[in-house]
Amino acid sequence: MGEEPTNIEEGLLDTRLYAMRIADGHFEDIIYFLITGTAPHGYSVQQKNELVTRAVDFTVIAGHLYKMGHDEILHKYVPEFEQE
Repeated sequence: MGEEPTNIEEGLLDTRLYAMRIADGHFEDIIYFLITGTAPHGYSVQQKNELVTRAVDFTVIAGHLYKMGHDEILHKYVPEFEQE
């Protein structure tokens, strides 16, 4: 019998099955929304609606942003400072 993963990312399918993308500043709002369930302070009703529409395809796993692509590959979005 195999050992249980010690964290969520270890429980993901083989890490070679996902692609990495660089996340620019506007992804911070998506992460904030997914974690808190609220839009950042100062958003208008239209901005909130747009944020919900953009965030629907994303999920946060262990503090990292992922999106399932049309190719059914899980794409991990990393901040620019982590790209190396």
